[in-house]
Amino acid sequence: MDLDRIKTIVVVMMENRSFDHLLGYLSLGPDARPNLEGLKADAAWRDNVANAYRGQNFPPFLLTDPYHDMDADPPHERNHIANQMGVAAGGVFPMDGFVANYARAPGASCLTPENPPPVMGYFTGREAPVTDFFGKEFAICDHWFSSLPAGTQPNRLMAMSGYSLIDVNQVPLPEQELVYDWLTARGIRWRVYHEAMPFFAMMPNWLDDVLAGDRFRPFKKLSHDVENDPPNERPQVIFIEPTYTDSPHIGPGTDDHAPSAIKGGQAFLLEAYRDMTRDPDMWAGTVMIVTYDEHGGFFDHVSPPALRTDPPSGAHFQKPFEALGVRVPAFVISPFVEGRTVFNGLLDHTSILKFIGQKFGEGGRYSEAVDQRAVGSVLDVLNVPDGRSTIPTVPPLTEYLKREPPPAGRVPGTAPQTPLQRGFQDALDAMRQHPAGRGGKFDDLLNEFPAHPAGT
Repeated sequence: MDLDRIKTIVVVMMENRSFDHLLGYLSLGPDARPNLEGLKADAAWRDNVANAYRGQNFPPFLLTDPYHDMDADPPHERNHIANQMGVAAGGVFPMDGFVANYARAPGASCLTPENPPPVMGYFTGREAPVTDFFGKEFAICDHWFSSLPAGTQPNRLMAMSGYSLIDVNQVPLPEQELVYDWLTARGIRWRVYHEAMPFFAMMPNWLDDVLAGDRFRPFKKLSHDVENDPPNERPQVIFIEPTYTDSPHIGPGTDDHAPSAIKGGQAFLLEAYRDMTRDPDMWAGTVMIVTYDEHGGFFDHVSPPALRTDPPSGAHFQKPFEALGVRVPAFVISPFVEGRTVFNGLLDHTSILKFIGQKFGEGGRYSEAVDQRAVGSVLDVLNVPDGRSTIPTVPPLTEYLKREPPPAGRVPGTAPQTPLQRGFQDALDAMRQHPAGRGGKFDDLLNEFPAHPAGT
């Protein structure tokens, strides 16, 4: 693959869904992908992967409602994930603790065979038509694992730095070098297009850029910029961020983070794809990566492979990770991949940084920590060196899109309960105090959501 043909790398990282939950269905039915490691229909396999809880076995089952929120958010910090994966024997995790762990979640309903736990559920293309479209027209990576068996912040730091100073969500988010710094140091143009709050508003040293800089822009400006930016001014790396369920926001979350329904995420991904394909010339040189930061407590049957991650210098934790995290959905969406591609090679979130390093780094390198990590690169997925000349069109989804779920935004003044929610709220409070915090792109949030109540 001639890297000079690649002009734009786009990164979209969603929240908290597993591979089996969102894409496992693609190994079922008459149109099954024979080379995709997903769900199986035979009873013996279902019995073998079923999770037991209080004398009942809960196998994977079909979820048919993409519109309404779940009752609870499955726990998914480091200790919870260890329980979900179970104790490894011969290097293989049993992956049998998802139901028992979900049962401890605040708001989780009584679990019975008639009311099975949603963490064992899976969607199909009927419920998730946009990701189904991505899988048909582009590439699926069926061995893409979250970098760490840990939660949101550690995995997003791995994706954006190649290392993480933390192993659980913390407030505030500790400062460490991000890919933003790496790109800036090399003169590479980059931008973040975000709905509501960008994730790294939780890292205090980025507030000036978020509020007053030109590289953090509202998502609604993406389509205009794609169509109107001169080629020599376009960003070479674009990060697109949804509305995070755990952040203060107005309307439904669009990141797929439970308890939010997946319809919001499907609509968001559709809009991101349509925006990036508005200019055929720009699209001809684009590689768009869509993945999920971690599995969010949802079942996956594939045991994560052994891959040791030691605490880096200055880390806030001491115990190393001995394996990758749980498998997550991942797509490479580009004219440089064939439709219906299933890439079976081992990848994780640092595969994005490896790709960025190959394209923009000195000698094709990103960093020692990233380069030495025993996973492949997104570059390995590209299998159409000359690029496809046509842009696949999403089928009509009018009926699916017009059905609106109830708003999932937090009620103004509600005290946040989790470190991630507190981190977003603290960032919003810091925006309110910042000299550039008023009269700008966050006015609606600053007006709608009051300051963080003292002591919460």
